[in-house]
Amino acid sequence: MSQLKVCTYNIEWMLSLFGAQRDVDWLADPKIPDTFPGAKRGDIRFKPIADVHGLCTRIAKGIESVDPDVLFVQEGPPIPQQMSLFVKMFLNDEYAVHRSNRADQSVYALVRRSLQDDITPWVPDNSTPQVLWRGIPYYPWGTIAESARKSHNLARHPLFVRCKLASGQDLILGGVHTKSKFSKLKTKKQWDDREAKPAPVLDALSSRQKLSAEVHCLRDVLTRIVAVGPSQASVVVVGDFNDGPFFDLMEREFLIRNILDELVGTFLDPNTYFKHAMEPEILASAATTRFSDPLEGGALVEELIDHILVSPAIWSGIGAYGLKAKSCQVEEAAWQLGVVGNPEGSRENRPSDHKPVSMVLEW
Repeated sequence: MSQLKVCTYNIEWMLSLFGAQRDVDWLADPKIPDTFPGAKRGDIRFKPIADVHGLCTRIAKGIESVDPDVLFVQEGPPIPQQMSLFVKMFLNDEYAVHRSNRADQSVYALVRRSLQDDITPWVPDNSTPQVLWRGIPYYPWGTIAESARKSHNLARHPLFVRCKLASGQDLILGGVHTKSKFSKLKTKKQWDDREAKPAPVLDALSSRQKLSAEVHCLRDVLTRIVAVGPSQASVVVVGDFNDGPFFDLMEREFLIRNILDELVGTFLDPNTYFKHAMEPEILASAATTRFSDPLEGGALVEELIDHILVSPAIWSGIGAYGLKAKSCQVEEAAWQLGVVGNPEGSRENRPSDHKPVSMVLEW
């Protein structure tokens, strides 16, 4: 029986590993400096890194421990030459590099070189990324006038690859990094003062609407892929979805739908209904990130926001590809290999603020 290990890993702001310089400098001479003094790019502040090469080595050590055949990276650098340099310097040049679109946090697929002829970038027939991921309509919270209708574009396009491994059936893998819930609502006091000063709460609702719009768009594309039939019914979508399985305060108070529930589809169409790749007992306690939630009194929250979802052909067992039992897990041990001291202390102390998640497919 053949196997393919797939991993998703949000590697925190890889931009800073390349100096966070301006794009023109990267194009002229992609490099990974010895040190990084810190920088500001728009509203984002990058923390200093005293030993960039040491941090890169520890990140790579965790990846090598997972040993994926296909690694989807979120928050990758804007330029493919940068990621190729990282792979060459720290991963023994063992992966072919594919990028979605250019962004400060690009989505990448790293494909083991022995499989690079069988796993290649792919876009659904008769479409383009510019058509798939742009112009998603929505109405800001509380508006109904036609003139209020907005159009949202995905800053980070999902990246699909097609795998020609099992005879007669393709495997489609998709890497995703949806927008965050980040908004102007940052403190409990702003929430308490929402009646007199509603702007922060409205901004938070708008951010979640855009996130939902992205997931609705992705769900439409996934449905169309699977609906083609057996030749491409085996689909896996992985990545940082910026949402977890639980309801936060905003979702509870405004009855906003959890985006993961939106993404998997409807039980009324079981032929296109995706499931989480984790076994229920693993999923119940899994977490990939932790943060202080200002709307919950600053409580430290651990949540699973990096996910792997599989199509019916995989979870039902009727397709060519099957999910190895209990193989989907948070790669805690691999992440710990990159930790030095207190991982909350500085950027340099951790490989990322996310932990990788992996699974194994069999055929």
